[in-house]
Amino acid sequence: MTHLDALFLHVPRFEGERRQIMVMPTGLPALANMLADAGYVVEIVHLGIESEVSQGFSLRRYLGKRRPRIVLISLHWNQQTRAVIDVAERVKQWLPGTQVFLGGLTASVFAREAVSELPFIDGVIRGDGEGPLRALCRVVLEGEGRLDEVPNLVWRPADYDGVARENPMTWVLDATTAKSLRHGSLALLRHRRAYLERALYADFSPGSASSSGYARAAYLNAGRGCTRACICCGGAASGQRITSSREGVVLYPLEKLVDDVREAYAEGARTLRTSFDPPGSRRRVVAWLDRLSAEGIDLRVLYDLWGLPTRGLLDALARASTTPSMVIYSPDCGSERVRRLVRPRSFSNAQLLRSIGDAEGRGLEVHVFFSAGLPGEGPGEVDETARLIERIRATSRASVSVTPMAIDPASPLWCDPERYGVRLVRRTLRDFYDWKGLPDGPGYETEAFDEAGIVAAVERLLAMS
Repeated sequence: MTHLDALFLHVPRFEGERRQIMVMPTGLPALANMLADAGYVVEIVHLGIESEVSQGFSLRRYLGKRRPRIVLISLHWNQQTRAVIDVAERVKQWLPGTQVFLGGLTASVFAREAVSELPFIDGVIRGDGEGPLRALCRVVLEGEGRLDEVPNLVWRPADYDGVARENPMTWVLDATTAKSLRHGSLALLRHRRAYLERALYADFSPGSASSSGYARAAYLNAGRGCTRACICCGGAASGQRITSSREGVVLYPLEKLVDDVREAYAEGARTLRTSFDPPGSRRRVVAWLDRLSAEGIDLRVLYDLWGLPTRGLLDALARASTTPSMVIYSPDCGSERVRRLVRPRSFSNAQLLRSIGDAEGRGLEVHVFFSAGLPGEGPGEVDETARLIERIRATSRASVSVTPMAIDPASPLWCDPERYGVRLVRRTLRDFYDWKGLPDGPGYETEAFDEAGIVAAVERLLAMS
């Protein structure tokens, strides 16, 4: 069996038969394709799919046969922390000569802690990984250059003295570089058919419409970055500056977006799941959807709204597929005061209800996300959310989900909890590894609710949704 230059690992969170974080980050296939296009021997292994497809799969045996020279593991979502770190440690035990690197939002936030305290982690690529990964491979795989020349890298030198080396954060993706990336193809993923055919996750509450999930999905975005300030999101504008040194957004070229979908469609995708909706992006999204329609590429779209949609966006989504597409609203709560705190530049309940009607009037499906125990929210505001859910049920066919607002590292709330009147339960990488606090709790407490109280409030709303 051919040995690998680079192995990409996706590690879900396992709890018995339960699988979370089954969807790979959108950039992971593109990074793998980039290295393969440069002539390296590359493969992607999804440990969740492997465990389902072949009961006897052994990562240790696989590594022994493929002998990758470098292993790259995504630690993007903080819910993966324990699973990713445990796998990284085993990889290093089994292949001590192999270099192990992390990347992703959570790894970027805790890069210094990971390299300083976890001896089996050789380094972390912070922020955008395309340019740094090419430079890293030249050093590790070809012996050209030095690690201290790799941008965005935090690393452990051979003469490690307890202090991680931090290279400057100088590389940020631009539209020109993005043009050559291939986000749509899963050709390098083992068991890609099983991955594609599986309903990887139901991002809706049990019992609601679409709660069983959706299969044959391509997870693609029209760009990268954000200009908004939603306080619980690690991808908000301030978080982008921390994790990626990015100001504003980068929109992918239209031809690149169409090519990505062509590749995904040729491999069997029939749903487009997209979550990139900052101000200024929608003209590009509408052009993208219309090009796909003009080419006869029939994809049901599930579109995460970051604000209320324009009529032009709703029209494009309605044209996109012969199967009704879905728009996903996130008003978070029924209190307009709390919503303005959580999602600055927000909207009123009346505007939300009118927009839901506009979407359904075009034949689109609608899903609405709420939470409870938000910063600044008390029991009376939770009652307001209950009343808004009742109005949505009475005036529309929209389905509703209610989940805790889990805090992200690098989010405004995580960076400045005192400003928002909350106490963080999880602050460090070790806290996330240990699941300090409630395992599926929000990771913070407010003046009105502790973690258990937040979960109880969510369950009360969920019972009526």
